[in-house]
Amino acid sequence: MVRAITIMLACCGMTSLAYASQVDLRQSRLSSSNWSLNASPNLAKNSPPRKAVEDFIFSFQSPSDAELSKEAGVYVCSFRFADLRHNGLLSLVFTTGISDRPSCRGLSIIDKTSSGFESFGASGEIGTDAATAIQDLHHDGHLEILLPYGLATFPQTCAANWTAIYAWTGVNYTNVSDQFRDFYHRRLDQLDRIIPALGPAPDQNGYSLSDKECLEAEASAIKRFLGVSPDTGVEQAIRLSNSKDSLAREFGTVLLIIIGTASAREQLQKLTNDPDWAVRTEAKNGLSKPVTFKFAPASFRKGDS
Repeated sequence: MVRAITIMLACCGMTSLAYASQVDLRQSRLSSSNWSLNASPNLAKNSPPRKAVEDFIFSFQSPSDAELSKEAGVYVCSFRFADLRHNGLLSLVFTTGISDRPSCRGLSIIDKTSSGFESFGASGEIGTDAATAIQDLHHDGHLEILLPYGLATFPQTCAANWTAIYAWTGVNYTNVSDQFRDFYHRRLDQLDRIIPALGPAPDQNGYSLSDKECLEAEASAIKRFLGVSPDTGVEQAIRLSNSKDSLAREFGTVLLIIIGTASAREQLQKLTNDPDWAVRTEAKNGLSKPVTFKFAPASFRKGDS
């Protein structure tokens, strides 16, 4: 079978690598395997070797593109088969990496359908693991995808992150985070325990005092998401934006843009005259755009088919 399709392999940072080509699934044995949940044994319980999965994924590209990807060191660093659509046909969830990079990036999905295969890719997420990203949060047999996204980075110090929740909604994998408010309440409770106990050395969660500003920014974002107050976190952002440290001001500026309230934008206006080029440019850019910040994209990108 030959079809046109695009596989999104987001390998590093915020950039996605798109491979569009003719599909010749006869190149891969996995394409002719039984992807049914009722198969015995099925692919979810008896996963094929990583090499077979890589061959299948690269079969979605022309031979020349596949060779270029392999030469660039692209590989599958985690994968899992799961019934994401809850229709009895399995999906392959995988992340990719580059051999000389420190972590894996870019979660993608290839769904088996009654007519063939469909591909979807996420953009903007930070490193994750395919196995742990798939969870049944409501314990109802319907699986969700948990993807961490970057909120803001405190240069040379820490990164404030956000976990978005996606699920199959009939047409695409859509952001359904607002249906899992209990998940965010639990994370907020965890942060409330972690932050006061931070010390110079990393704790069991890997956090130390250097992570405090980022963890507080994440907690504030969760509170805004849960409807506590749209201005939650603005005091921290203003304090940071008034720091003598230009990197702290840069971090505070991004937080102000994310918050986007009148008080946040008033402070951004002041920062348009900041002596540091990066800070004042960030502030100007933030003020020039309407407040449309979302914690993550509304849905995955679908591959061309």
